[in-house]
Amino acid sequence: MSESHSKKVSHWRFFIVLILAVLVVCLLVYWLIVAAADITSDFTKNMNTIYLREMTNLTQANFKSGLSMRYSGLKSVAESVTGEDTESLDALERFIGSAEQNNDFEFMAFVDEDGFYYSEEGKRPAASKLSFLAQLLDGEDELVSYNETFLENNMIVLGTQIMPIEFSDTKIIAIIAGFTTDSIGKHLFLRSEDGQTNASIVTKDGSFVVYNTFFSELPKGSNIISKFREYATFDKGYSIEQIENDFASGKSGMVIFKAVDVHMCMYYAPIEGTQWYMLMEVPYEMVDEMTENLSSRLNRNAITMMATVMFMILLILLIYLINLRAHSRQLEAAREAAEQASYAKSEFLSRMSHEIRTPMNGIIGMTEIARQNRNDPEKVDDCLKKVAMSSKHLMLLINDVLDMSKIESGKIQLKNELFDLRLFLENIENIYKVQADEKGIDFKIQLNGNIDKFIGGDSLRLNQILTNLLSNAFKFTPDGGKITFGVSEVSHEGDTAVLSFSVKDTGMGIKEENLDKIFEAFEQENAEITHKFGGTGLGLSIVKRFTELMGGNVSVSSEYGVGSEFVVQLPFSITENSQMIDWKNDKSSSSKTSEEKTYDFSGKHILLAEDNELNREIAVELLGTETGAIIEEAEDGQVAVDMFAASEMWHYDLILMDIQMPRLDGFEATRRIRAMERPDAAKVPIFAMTANAFAEDEEKSRQAGMNAHLSKPLETSAVLAAMNEIFNRG
Repeated sequence: MSESHSKKVSHWRFFIVLILAVLVVCLLVYWLIVAAADITSDFTKNMNTIYLREMTNLTQANFKSGLSMRYSGLKSVAESVTGEDTESLDALERFIGSAEQNNDFEFMAFVDEDGFYYSEEGKRPAASKLSFLAQLLDGEDELVSYNETFLENNMIVLGTQIMPIEFSDTKIIAIIAGFTTDSIGKHLFLRSEDGQTNASIVTKDGSFVVYNTFFSELPKGSNIISKFREYATFDKGYSIEQIENDFASGKSGMVIFKAVDVHMCMYYAPIEGTQWYMLMEVPYEMVDEMTENLSSRLNRNAITMMATVMFMILLILLIYLINLRAHSRQLEAAREAAEQASYAKSEFLSRMSHEIRTPMNGIIGMTEIARQNRNDPEKVDDCLKKVAMSSKHLMLLINDVLDMSKIESGKIQLKNELFDLRLFLENIENIYKVQADEKGIDFKIQLNGNIDKFIGGDSLRLNQILTNLLSNAFKFTPDGGKITFGVSEVSHEGDTAVLSFSVKDTGMGIKEENLDKIFEAFEQENAEITHKFGGTGLGLSIVKRFTELMGGNVSVSSEYGVGSEFVVQLPFSITENSQMIDWKNDKSSSSKTSEEKTYDFSGKHILLAEDNELNREIAVELLGTETGAIIEEAEDGQVAVDMFAASEMWHYDLILMDIQMPRLDGFEATRRIRAMERPDAAKVPIFAMTANAFAEDEEKSRQAGMNAHLSKPLETSAVLAAMNEIFNRG
């Protein structure tokens, strides 16, 4: 069957379906019109419940909002406490008295961790007087009760947790306050202006908390259930037993009743976070009149609505027919894009599996060879060098994936710090000069024009951008080729300069049809590139994302078989006294081969908190044995706290603290050490050592009281440098 014939058959089928749909819609409209009266009748029967329920929800929301404001007021009082207010019990009593008046409370008190409360009248035991004391001491927040024994009747009591306040030899951990039910009824608008709608609050046994009910006009009583039994009669299947059962089980409901020739509707619902119920009363005639009016409007509009629905359905069907072909093309394009994305990610995972296994194989293989040749120091040293090379390669792969993950999740935070561009470029030259010499590549750095020596920006992200571009250039440039790294100033306005960084190579180049996809995540130019050169396919995507985050742009020009040039333009801040780079003179005067530094920490006592035994062994060997430092080990945060507490004053010169540990994590262990009442607790340096490397993790370490945040896997030279800096400060 030809394609055109298939399309004709498809169109005829659609028209048949369209005609059938019109017939079905006509029958449906007829049935809806016939059933409209019954539907409207059933609907109006439910309007009483719906109307009262919504009014109750609004009133509850207003009530809870009022309570929330009261809780916020309590916490604000606690936050305003100063050292002068806690100097003595008299000072605290004066503060409480003033706060009580300023916040319109009948009663206010602080509660300490031993269960005592401190009010304007002094210190009192609260164990037998405050019903929710145990919950408050256990850490529960925003509690409410009614008619506590130590206050007068008709009083509501609120309690909430606060940040601990040191007072005398204890800690104040909570605050409570009381106010009259008349006050809450007045401020929470539980009675409407027209007097026809009333809202009351009762306990589950029916006792009144806030008394705004229709029954208040009858002889006094303190229980709604008793009021119903004495004065009310029920109709339409409602009963007093229904109310009692719903109260007991925490359900909402509605009843219609008569009392003293007045016909009323009442809806009741539990108040979240309390043991109370809210009651909403409305005259039955008011709701009945409203539903009757609504029913009339529904009947008048029924036919018009159905005709409109029919017209809209037909219009939608016609529009669907007109756009059917375009929609099919869009679906096909979306399917192809999804398949391409899935394929790209599958290829990425396959490449990652290969890329990770390669250095892992080197690490495992060289380790085994070293073990077999442990009596041959030269062979062992060669194996260890190759293990180190494979480890660094593996770390670069993992960092690429982590960088892309942080970019995708929006967790990259840029820094704006002043750095020396000359030293920055020297470091790049030292790194890639070795590779250039090994491959016989002519590698040059060219500075064009005057460029400020000191610039402000994120040097770490700039380094990642440039090393990704240079690593690609060295990867794809054959032996004997040429790579030129150029730096120039594009513009300079005020305290901002735009610098251009170009990486030009004589490598294999990129085909024109592939230029658009090389910056996409998980993409490489083709399968041949993947198999020959490897890599994650994330490098250029990271370059593009970092460049855009820093407010710049990246471009590429390439000729296949000749070479490529990548150009990155980025803005940097410039200081008023910034010097210009004299690349030749500066370089000749400072280009020295980097030597590995050694450190002597003899006599320094270091407390190492680390739950992983292997990590402890590595840290002791690299940070202790090699430097002469004395390292004492703690297998978790609790042991570290205990060891510090038991040590002599100023015994420890440094604490190295892992974060994720059993019993007590590094954050809490640090907070407990800092809270100890001994001078060295506040002064001893504490370094976080953790695999958590996001910016928010560093902020958590800082807030916990740590001096530095070192990410795992630890770079020994960086850790030793940080230790040396902290030891030489004082």
